Amino acid sequence: MDERNSPHTSLHKDRILRSSRDLILKWARVGYIAFQDRLNEQLFQMAEKSGNNEDQRRYFHAREEAKRAQKPTLDQFLLHLDDAFDNYENQKPTSSDFSVKTSESDETLSLVDNSQLEQSLAIGTMSRRLSADCSEAIYAINQRLSALRGGNKINEQGNPVAPGVFAEGMQKSLSVLMLDNRILLAFYKIFDGAFMHEANKLYELLNHHFEKQGLLPNLGYEVKKNPVEQLPEELQAQASQGSVAHQINLIETIRQLQLQLRPALASSGIIPATLPSAKIISGLQQLQINAGLQLTSLETPQSVISSDTKALRARASLAAKRSDDVDKSVVEIVGLLFEYMLKGEQLPDSIKSLLSYLHTPYLKIALIDKEFFNHPQHPARQLLNSLVAAGERWVEPKGNHKNDVYQQIKLVVEKLLSDFDNDVRLFSELAFGFNQYLRQHARRIRLAEKRATQAAEGENKLKEIRLKVKCYLEKKTANIDLPECIQTILFEVWANFLSFNLLRFGSQSSQWKDATQAVDDLTAYIHPSINRNAEKLALLDDTLPATLKSGFDTVGYDEIQGSKLLGEMLAIHKRVINNRASDTASPEAATIKADIETVLTGDSQQQEPQDETLTSLKQLEFGTWFIFNADKGKEQQHRLKLAWSNTITMHFMFVNRMGQQVSVKTGRQLSADIRAGHIKLLSTLSEKPFFEQAFERILESFNRRTRKVTQ
Repeated sequence: MDERNSPHTSLHKDRILRSSRDLILKWARVGYIAFQDRLNEQLFQMAEKSGNNEDQRRYFHAREEAKRAQKPTLDQFLLHLDDAFDNYENQKPTSSDFSVKTSESDETLSLVDNSQLEQSLAIGTMSRRLSADCSEAIYAINQRLSALRGGNKINEQGNPVAPGVFAEGMQKSLSVLMLDNRILLAFYKIFDGAFMHEANKLYELLNHHFEKQGLLPNLGYEVKKNPVEQLPEELQAQASQGSVAHQINLIETIRQLQLQLRPALASSGIIPATLPSAKIISGLQQLQINAGLQLTSLETPQSVISSDTKALRARASLAAKRSDDVDKSVVEIVGLLFEYMLKGEQLPDSIKSLLSYLHTPYLKIALIDKEFFNHPQHPARQLLNSLVAAGERWVEPKGNHKNDVYQQIKLVVEKLLSDFDNDVRLFSELAFGFNQYLRQHARRIRLAEKRATQAAEGENKLKEIRLKVKCYLEKKTANIDLPECIQTILFEVWANFLSFNLLRFGSQSSQWKDATQAVDDLTAYIHPSINRNAEKLALLDDTLPATLKSGFDTVGYDEIQGSKLLGEMLAIHKRVINNRASDTASPEAATIKADIETVLTGDSQQQEPQDETLTSLKQLEFGTWFIFNADKGKEQQHRLKLAWSNTITMHFMFVNRMGQQVSVKTGRQLSADIRAGHIKLLSTLSEKPFFEQAFERILESFNRRTRKVTQ
């Protein structure tokens, strides 16, 4: 090869970049025009099938608007792709990381406009799906683009043809249209099918182009899609070797008990020696498709909850049992798995109903794939483990249909129902993509929860400081009679000043010591018997009012009210000087000491009334879940997690499943609400995967049945 054409020379790299950009833009132009043609056709069909004149009018209007803006939308889309390539060359991000919201206000989904959220969900979903489907090809492109950029590694957020670039380009192109959100979401769905589903061809073409140019031609970029590797930290324990071994032992024990209960079973256990007939599988396939059509028509969690999934499961089980080719115990085990899931306390009803639609495809995979029961790492089992765990941890029981996790679970279920045709690889793809999404989602939740905890700690630190200062002042003035205005100065204004200095400078600082000296000076000023040094008292006539006024100004106390308090203090001092008999301070008052570091020990804590509930609350681990409004209907109940507590100030902070702070309660409030039944502790979420928990319950059930038979 000519040295000038070596892929290592800057000249050749520039040539590859230019030709790659041309290839990408040319392919994208053709692909986007194909999308516009599909859009025109499908909007016409949607209008024709509309159930009312208003919907028909809206679809026809959208079609005309899209046709009118064909060139501007295409230009905007291609400009976005061109800009992404510029960003790649300038080592800037080319697209968003859909695992993390890009603005501070987006950290909490409740603050995002519904239409904005729905569009964000649409582009995030199509991006993650394409990323999972084409991970191997995208990985290869990332490696080759990294080599072109001098070896600086890039990920999808630096790749000019990443799925996110196309999705955001689509969003930019739609910005020139004046259409309502419902229509725009339809546009996204059509774009996903017409453009994003074809992007794998671009990736293959681009990798082939790079290979021909001699850019890492022998790159082995096969990526083993192991769903477990994508599990978030919260679910890592589910993949432990101990859990895998335990599940294998459980299913073996269940098989043995089944043989005892049904002596006529084949010695091979619950898996039949022969696979069921094609007719049975075909019948289950049709039931699966029907279930998918039914689920797709249900737009809200409430409608999913209200659907008759029990009838769907019964029809599938009955269809399977009609054939002698089918091992009845397989049907029974699958049925028991889903029955256990439906009894779960932690799983919201909306997710229970959603996952019930998976009974038929899981019955089918159990019948045709003997590895399903034999191997805990089977992708179908990994997928259901993740779906159940996600529902327990990140879906609100109220079932808000805007919830990102709920929508992702629904997409997975719909995909399985529509596309599973006995190829187990679909489970692997979906498990990999869903776990990847969960990993990113969990990271975002942890970030939000961390911020909520930091804010609560900051607020509570101030409460703790104020409590210390209050106890400190109470000890310092325990044996001293304080007029009302002096109490106001000490326990309201000066307490704030003391708190300010303790929080900012600490108890060993000169600022803190000067502030505490003012307390001693003030008590001596109104009770000369505490300090009989006339010379020192005379000095206080000038220094004390100035010191107090400076403190008042620091904490922003009202100037007029402050002057009034100082005037009353001076009047009291004069009366005391003129009439020593009014000084009621005890001789011991001068010897009182108060160490701020130990001021909360001893008697101050013993004053708390004995409360067993409160004592147990102090022992709770962060992450414990509670049901608030437990004594009310399900619609009013909500689950909150204890994210942080302070056992000194006895404050407990709770967050929702998005990591947002929802409630802060004192220990007494929380204890009283628990005793009254307003708040209820939930059992701790198990770290075991769903299949392990379900097999344990199934084994218990079989053990009980076996004991009855043998009695």
